[in-house]
Amino acid sequence: MVSASGFSATEMGQRRRWMVSASGFSATEMGRRRRWMVSASGFSATEMGRRRRWMVGDGGGWRRKTVVGGGWSATEMGRRRRWLLLLGFLVTLHFDIPTYQPVGNVQVSPNSGRRTFIQDVDDLIKPQMYMLFDSLENAFLFYQRYAKAGGFTVRKGTQYEPRKGVIHNIWSVCSKEGTKPLKAIDSTQEAGSSNVNSKSKITRRVPSIRTGCEACIRVKLNLDNLYFVYHFEESHNHSFVAEDDRYLLPENRSMNYVHEEAVNALSAINVGPVRAFNIMRTLYGGFDKVGATKVDIKNFKRDLNRYIAEYDADMVIKRLRRKKEFMPNFSMEYLTTAGGVLRALFWADGDSKRNFNIFGGVVSFDATYRRNKYNMMFAPFIGVDNHYRNVTLGAAIIGDETAETYSWLLNAFRQAFGRAPPVIVGANLCNSTDFKKRLCDIVWTDALLPEQFETEWGVILADFDLVNHEWLQSIYQIRDTWIPAYYRDQHMSGLMRTSSRSESENHFFGQFCNPNCTLVEFLGHFDSAIEAQRHEHRKNDHDTRHTNPQIFAKEFVLEQHAVNIYTRTIFFDAQLEIQTAIHKCGIGKWDDREDNFVNISVKDFSQTCTTFFQVMMRQLDMTVSCSCNRQFPERYIMRRWTREAVPNSAPGAILGISESDDRYQQVNGAVREITRSAESLINRLVHNFDALCAFRDHVVQYQSTADQAVVNSPPRSRRDRFAEITGYTQETPVTVRMPKSVRFKGMGKPSRIKSNREIAIIQSAKKKKGS
Repeated sequence: MVSASGFSATEMGQRRRWMVSASGFSATEMGRRRRWMVSASGFSATEMGRRRRWMVGDGGGWRRKTVVGGGWSATEMGRRRRWLLLLGFLVTLHFDIPTYQPVGNVQVSPNSGRRTFIQDVDDLIKPQMYMLFDSLENAFLFYQRYAKAGGFTVRKGTQYEPRKGVIHNIWSVCSKEGTKPLKAIDSTQEAGSSNVNSKSKITRRVPSIRTGCEACIRVKLNLDNLYFVYHFEESHNHSFVAEDDRYLLPENRSMNYVHEEAVNALSAINVGPVRAFNIMRTLYGGFDKVGATKVDIKNFKRDLNRYIAEYDADMVIKRLRRKKEFMPNFSMEYLTTAGGVLRALFWADGDSKRNFNIFGGVVSFDATYRRNKYNMMFAPFIGVDNHYRNVTLGAAIIGDETAETYSWLLNAFRQAFGRAPPVIVGANLCNSTDFKKRLCDIVWTDALLPEQFETEWGVILADFDLVNHEWLQSIYQIRDTWIPAYYRDQHMSGLMRTSSRSESENHFFGQFCNPNCTLVEFLGHFDSAIEAQRHEHRKNDHDTRHTNPQIFAKEFVLEQHAVNIYTRTIFFDAQLEIQTAIHKCGIGKWDDREDNFVNISVKDFSQTCTTFFQVMMRQLDMTVSCSCNRQFPERYIMRRWTREAVPNSAPGAILGISESDDRYQQVNGAVREITRSAESLINRLVHNFDALCAFRDHVVQYQSTADQAVVNSPPRSRRDRFAEITGYTQETPVTVRMPKSVRFKGMGKPSRIKSNREIAIIQSAKKKKGS
């Protein structure tokens, strides 16, 4: 290579040293980079040697063929090969420039060659000697702000406290101060999964950020009880983080107030921390704009659940008590064991009670809904509103299915609402077997008279030899409380069978809840679900008042009268009945009676029989037994289906407690007003770029003013924030505890399903122990 290049060995050595100097790296640094290239390739040094020898050996045949075919001797080929290698090294050295440049003003010591870095920041935010602070926290916040602008992080170091509660001086140091030995951390995964007797563990090496940096600031208390800077070391022995990567520093990715409120609010609608982070990064415009990472948000949610922990039931009880104190007509009752473990909980607000007075003729009670973290069942009380939609009349959480618990729950419902509903419909228990099919045919129908039901019941029991069955006889004795044949005169409101209504309600709450949430989370999910349900009712009322449906027969006034009376959904049903009466019914004859009633014979052409239906009407007081008049009599119009059956609740009433001195609610209200005002201004200025930029400059200017004042407002601890969010402090003793686990019928085995591989490993271990 020396001969081919035309330089002597001495000249080549000088040029090699020049290339090292021109690259900006010392000889030691070049060696490190060469070793790094070997490490970055993914091969060990031995493997790299094998591959190099393989390339040389494999290229030998090609070299011999080239020598013969090219007419060059072996010596000439060696010279050319060495020259090509030198050229490749020069090209690699020229283009192998690191893309990540060191940040900071570099200063090199002329004696030791040691390099130090100094931040390039504004002097206004740089600490100065003898600078005064009124507290240690403000001094640390000032140094922390300086570190953020420079691209490094700081932490609190040594402090001197001669008297308890009085700190005389403190050191705030760079996070890379000192050294920390690498320590292998045991993981929970076994090294040899095939050998269950192996005690060795896989270890992971955690890198350290410590470089022995000596940058720091030291403050001391003076005679005026003020802290002053008596030492400031500005230089660092490491480069700083580039501006594009500073959002990854721990100081710049902490959870702030807006993040915490966003995660908590999204959690109320069953949005987890990962999805919440994805929503925020999309709205903010990127990962670097959020100010926190996905792990930070997950850790916040984890710490919040740890804060709740054993106080879960107590938090829920006290929150419902606060609602009972500050919300009018709110009811809540709970049942505990002798040891203070929660067994059942029931609650209902004023709007639920108002709905019950109108829509509580028939109530569906379903205790088969999904469970929460403790396997306690959620059992809503369901009715049907004037739009033929589900309406929640009350809610309960029960921990067992004993008769005592159900009896307590129904009594709590009756005490809260002042009366029991005329009809309570439970879950449908019918399956497809012959006996149950025949039994359901006579039980779940209102087409039979009570006498017909009793006859059919006796026939079924006789056919299956169950006449003396004790349980069937006991429920037959109370048949008038649960058989629909005895409720023919009651308006069932479409709740004859509860499966469809209950499944619809379960699906509705499933959009807001998940089976792994705590009771505190569940209560927030429930409030959000009820708010959505009442918003939908308000929207349906609005559509009924301000939309006009199509009227088929304008000359027939009954349709117009029905439009003015009923809600939109009920009108469509009534319209079909009116059209059927007009086009499919005919009057055969009528007779005047002595009691001023008129007997009208009406023929329904849709029926195959020739029977005439009789309609009795007295014009004196508009008493009719069929709706064949030109106007619906008031006595035959049920209020529950009318437009103004119940007034709408105030928007957002279920989500907040109207407590005037609640500082947390006041702050949230102010934040929402600021957000709405800012959004309103942006919507107005989005098409006027100059005005939009002026508004942006105004906000940025105010932000700089706020940054100057933030030093006087240190951040609150996470424990205090959790107390604000949950409305509960852990200083009070626990009065109600959660059950560890609750099991119900049909839950199956609590253990998880094991894979075939795991089963084989366990069996192999048993065989080894047996041998």
